[in-house]
Amino acid sequence: MNNTQNPATELGGLSPMAFGGRRAFTRRGFLKSTTALAGSVTVYGALAIGQEGRKAGPPSERIRYALIGCGGQGNAHLDALSRLRKAGVPVEVVAVSDVYTVRLEAAMAKTSARGATEFQRILDRKDIDAIGIATPDHWHASMSIAAAESGKDVYCEKPMTHWHDLTAPAQVAKTIVRTKRVMQVGTQGMSDSIWEQISEHVKAGKVGKLVHAQASDMRNGYIGLYDPKCKDAAIRPGVNLDWNRWLGPAAQRPWDPGRYLAFRCFWDYSAGVGTDFLPHLLTPLVRAMNLDFPRRVSALGGVYAHTDGRETPDIYNLVIEYPTGPTIYLAAGVANGVNLPMVIRGTLATVYPRQSPGALIRPEETTAPNAEDIKIERTRGESLDEHYRDFLSCVKSRQQPRSNAQLGVMVMAALNLGILAFRSGKAAEFDAKALGL
Repeated sequence: MNNTQNPATELGGLSPMAFGGRRAFTRRGFLKSTTALAGSVTVYGALAIGQEGRKAGPPSERIRYALIGCGGQGNAHLDALSRLRKAGVPVEVVAVSDVYTVRLEAAMAKTSARGATEFQRILDRKDIDAIGIATPDHWHASMSIAAAESGKDVYCEKPMTHWHDLTAPAQVAKTIVRTKRVMQVGTQGMSDSIWEQISEHVKAGKVGKLVHAQASDMRNGYIGLYDPKCKDAAIRPGVNLDWNRWLGPAAQRPWDPGRYLAFRCFWDYSAGVGTDFLPHLLTPLVRAMNLDFPRRVSALGGVYAHTDGRETPDIYNLVIEYPTGPTIYLAAGVANGVNLPMVIRGTLATVYPRQSPGALIRPEETTAPNAEDIKIERTRGESLDEHYRDFLSCVKSRQQPRSNAQLGVMVMAALNLGILAFRSGKAAEFDAKALGL
């Protein structure tokens, strides 16, 4: 892919060769680039994450937690943590941070935690075991790295990183490995046991050679988070909101309430549905199909329906080709609510992952005429509470959670290349060196 935009400003400092001819990817090369850890490892493809970090877990039996970003999703996190604490999980929210003091004060009142408008003040505290990050995308990588460097485990909302810097996912994952931290990416659907169960059937050959998969997340009607014209009369920049601090690593822009309240509509802070909705589809597919890194990615779509000043597409189509198959087609949008069924296709059978109470594997009549349907009943459902329960358990055990940084690197490699393909109008080919692997 010969990108015509300035690589220094558009591609996180990468040279245009990042999207040129194919480069062979070697697992050995990437493993050498990470810090070797003692103890056993879990490998889902290319990145090995150690199971042993701190030998005894947190300094006390109670996990002391801090949250950065106290908006809608951040409050959902606080509510989940409160429910878990009431259920006996030893976690306490001891600090919260937000640049908008109205949100900050509300979170402090909800939790009785100490608050700060500067997140670094929280990272400097030695009495905090884990950090939650529920900020806009453009802060995810730098905050995750800073939290790990300060000795904290990390729960970071999806997407794991902003699309702008292709190397950011690998930088985050390498930091997690080197600092021996635990990281959970906020794709809470990964706490559904069905993806692990499907994976075992795929590995056992029940589906045959994987050839194709599809899924979508299509929505319609008013969505405030995707309304660049929305406003909040309580916001007073320079008085109760630090706009420059919120912009942080992004380009400096004049105050715009739409950019703050509907940041997903603007490339500076997000890629919209392409990295907001699609992590929830691609992450479980990568896990269930036991996939690695893509070979080539292309994307089409645009702003077809909402001519309201947004930059990111309201209809987005992503095609991901893996080196020896399968091909995955994903669609996302905020202009129509009719979805495609989620399907995994193999030469011997087709998997329908969303069949209550679990999944259905239906044999192909031509290649497996005498085989019977396989019905898989999930053993654990998905929820934000369950996703947090998994993370907090891993903070104690030092095991890696279900949506760990290693899995996140493989997902973000495909999603971020898709955004660059969309913006350039050309297919993007995977280049391990360009992505920092």
